[in-house]
Amino acid sequence: MSKTIRLFTALAISTIAFAACSDSSGTGTGLLTVRLTDAPFPFSEVASVDVYVVRVDARKTATTEGAAADETDHDGWTTVAAPDASFNLLDLGNGKTLTIGETPLPIGTYRSFRLILDTSKSSITLEDGSKPPISFPSAGQTGIKVNLAEPIQVTEDGSTLILDFDIGRSFVMRGNTAASGFNFKPVINAVAQLTGSVSGSVHANTATGAVVPNAAVDVLPAGSAVDYSGAIVRSGTTGTDGNFTIAFLQAGTYVLRATPPTASGFKPALLPGGLTITAGHATTGQVIIVAP
Repeated sequence: MSKTIRLFTALAISTIAFAACSDSSGTGTGLLTVRLTDAPFPFSEVASVDVYVVRVDARKTATTEGAAADETDHDGWTTVAAPDASFNLLDLGNGKTLTIGETPLPIGTYRSFRLILDTSKSSITLEDGSKPPISFPSAGQTGIKVNLAEPIQVTEDGSTLILDFDIGRSFVMRGNTAASGFNFKPVINAVAQLTGSVSGSVHANTATGAVVPNAAVDVLPAGSAVDYSGAIVRSGTTGTDGNFTIAFLQAGTYVLRATPPTASGFKPALLPGGLTITAGHATTGQVIIVAP
């Protein structure tokens, strides 16, 4: 009997095995379920981010960004999902996922995944209904290499790959407002293991003070200071209620930072004591206090 492994994040891929083999080098197959979600988008003036996903491919050997970008090259690639449909990534925040395909996949170790997008059918819509220009790498189908944290093992017991389409870092504003347009610099991360999450709220001046909506919330490497400007582990944002959820974090220790909107007059602040994530556990009730 095959066993479904539930998915936990941004573009998520779950494997379910059919084979009677007990390791990752057999000749059987495992069923791959692909789900879609995203990292929360920080721009409050954006109504929707519609990305047209043609398909998702897997490959056992490592590949380069250039090789992944050539969507006409099928050498060594296996299509694991082919939704050929548009998805509003803003509908998939706070840990929500969407299954976009399933396929039997040979047991083994997979070191490369790519998304094939149709950029001519992808767009951003602002709250006023306008669509700002987006500079995509191509005007049609293009492959996007997934940043894989570690190879995924497809076995008879199943395994999980979670692909995190980080909107906030994938679409970079050209000017001071969203209406100026965006440059598309895709950031799609992946983890292949059980993950944890963190949720909480951002408040002004005290733990019971007014909530702070539209604050960027970033998970940073352990030891980071409030002015850290290096690579961000994961990013999110607070809603109108001041609450946030960042899911699909690998187990470990981190720093959690809140950056309020500039117009609020409040400065960035860190979660006191740092953040510890345990696999399979939801860390809740975390409060970040910001002040002028």
